Amino acid sequence: MYDYVITVPGQGSHRPGMLDSWLTEAPHAQDLHAQDLLAEWSDAAGLDLLAAGRDGVAMSDTAVAQPLITAAALLSLERLRARLEPAPGRVLYAGHSVGELAAAAGAGYLSPTAAIVLARARGKAMSAACAAAPTGMVACMPSKRDGAPDESIVDAIHAGGLAVANWNGSHQFVAAGPLTAAEDFATTPPRGMRVVRLEVAGAFHTEAMAPAQESFAQAVAQVSWRTPDSAMLGNGDGALVAGPDDLRQRLVTQLTSAVRWDLCAQAIAAHSSTETLHIELAPAGPLTKLAERARPWMRAVALRAADDLDGVPALSRSGA
Repeated sequence: MYDYVITVPGQGSHRPGMLDSWLTEAPHAQDLHAQDLLAEWSDAAGLDLLAAGRDGVAMSDTAVAQPLITAAALLSLERLRARLEPAPGRVLYAGHSVGELAAAAGAGYLSPTAAIVLARARGKAMSAACAAAPTGMVACMPSKRDGAPDESIVDAIHAGGLAVANWNGSHQFVAAGPLTAAEDFATTPPRGMRVVRLEVAGAFHTEAMAPAQESFAQAVAQVSWRTPDSAMLGNGDGALVAGPDDLRQRLVTQLTSAVRWDLCAQAIAAHSSTETLHIELAPAGPLTKLAERARPWMRAVALRAADDLDGVPALSRSGA
């Protein structure tokens, strides 16, 4: 059992100004360090992360959104570690979609700067793939009255000419595919379902992202990898990542394969006790909501802004 489970959300959780509180909320030395980190990451990514993080139009671009999400997560992790430092072997990391890069940095597979570089490369490659053909995504869930069971939702998605891109658990799915099919599905949802169009650039985690794999694989091969300090779950199957080689392959394959957060949630539950503290890094919220629906008794903190750190118990450096 792990003392802490630290999760990182994916695209769609970002919002303008999400970096600011991690830089300016408390005028201490650690905040100056955070500003230095952000400047370093901006140089590495070739993107002014602070300016982009305040620009709602800019962050609508996948190439911008993904390094911003990674930066927010890593800044919140820096502040979290300044508050507590549990033994690495007592922490389990997991990330949803692009959130895997920040989770990998947290677990020790690569440096935070390398995670930002990969997020930028990933976002650029996926943005280019989105431009190749009009595709889209829709959120699917049971209607509040006479809701369809999960199996019927999956069948309806496939019948509608779409693929299940995200199996989020708690009866929530994301379907993806040709834009016309996604729009038709949202306009005329199948019986027993609610369908909501998502404001994303394309059909992530489907074969529509195949053109992105080669350039992202090259980026993955160019950064330095190391033996991790902490355990990490792969979001393609909820299994523990076996090492750097395994993670590199998973990151590339993930572009065209579904996110199985439902399986991650099952694995997290199996590795948790009632005393485990679940912490979702910035820009937090969606993963904590999913977990609380499934396990209302769990101890959880979502780090949406720096003052949310007040909800994290300050423990000894030993993590005991």
